[in-house]
Amino acid sequence: MSQPEDLNLYAFELSGRDGIYHAEWPNLHITAKVDRIRENSDHEVKAEIRINSKRPASAGHLRQGRINITSPANRKSLAKSLEDRDAEVDWDQVLEALCVAVLKLFRAGAQETELEGNIDPVSVYSKWLVDPIIELNNPTLIYGKGSSGKSWLALYIAVLADAGISATGFNVEPCPGKVLILDWETSQLEINARVSMIRRGLGLEGKSHIWYKPMAAGLATDLETIKSIVVSKGISLVIIDSIGSACMGEPESAEVVLRMFAAVRSLGVSSLCIDHTNKENALFGSVYKFNASRQIFEMKKHQNSNEECITAAIFHRKANNSKIIKDIGIVLSFGEGDVKFTREDIRNTPLEQEMRMVDRVENALRYGPKEVPEIAAMLEKTEAHVRRVLSDYSQKFIRLSDKSGRYANKVHPSIEELIPGQEGDLQWPLNP
Repeated sequence: MSQPEDLNLYAFELSGRDGIYHAEWPNLHITAKVDRIRENSDHEVKAEIRINSKRPASAGHLRQGRINITSPANRKSLAKSLEDRDAEVDWDQVLEALCVAVLKLFRAGAQETELEGNIDPVSVYSKWLVDPIIELNNPTLIYGKGSSGKSWLALYIAVLADAGISATGFNVEPCPGKVLILDWETSQLEINARVSMIRRGLGLEGKSHIWYKPMAAGLATDLETIKSIVVSKGISLVIIDSIGSACMGEPESAEVVLRMFAAVRSLGVSSLCIDHTNKENALFGSVYKFNASRQIFEMKKHQNSNEECITAAIFHRKANNSKIIKDIGIVLSFGEGDVKFTREDIRNTPLEQEMRMVDRVENALRYGPKEVPEIAAMLEKTEAHVRRVLSDYSQKFIRLSDKSGRYANKVHPSIEELIPGQEGDLQWPLNP
């Protein structure tokens, strides 16, 4: 066989990214998949290789194994094993070309890009999968105490995204997005039942197309499998319930948390991560959870005994590319085989006391001016605390010009012109 023919015979195509690669030798009718790639401190790179054939003499699966692709001896050993299955192929040449090409792609990482600084920022920062809670291709984190409704909210968003509909103040992209639920907490039966209840509450007919995978290993450990699902199913939103189990390690460890979020980002899609609070009711574990998430929300609930509804409050704690939104109140009403989600003003619920102090003062004044002692009594705070809030947020409040010492919300166009006795001419509430 001549050299040009030989080169043509062994020509191959390599595709893939992020540690998952596919190779094909069209003229040899051979394919290979290389994944689960890891490099150690000695710069040895190990990977799992699977070789398949459509050749008449060796059709089907040939070999699968984990080898050090930087080791000539390992490649030679695998080549010898493949020769036992099909001696007509120069396996040493096949594996040498494959390992060299994979190493080059793996070590190159993402391609460097020159930044020209001439794009429209609005076109970047206004992209949402579910506005205002999940940015396109970025991670959102929701945390709270156990049984605060986090999983119900995540599934509600999953159903909306899957159906391509907007409801309850959550605006979904017009075209449906496929959702993958990675579950370390419950079971397929329970999740499917909840999805069914939510769909019935929304009046949706037919079937959903939400994918579900029960998880046991950490996300980073099983990353190649998850990536394959994301690509093959066209997933646009991954729900991780919950981060503590997905980390599969000490949540206080920066290394563990950063590895988990690196795995999340490598999926290249939007994600909604669920997490818990610690004994101090703060986000549990390493501060890198806070740093790595683009949007962070804390969820709290109120539910009386024997009530068939949950009042939940969602507090926006972090935003990287957008403003902090107002607190969101939601009521989950459980019926016979369904659950309905409706918006509720937190100011009118027992969760009002969970709001920021400045918002509570603003709420106390929305039906008319009040003196500091009256505000303090309403909010069960000291007068000194209330005075500090009124001073720190002077752009929101104004002291009336009479001698009463009353304060009002600074929302009326002529409120600064008030003189003693005139405030009664205004239409209260100013900020209903």
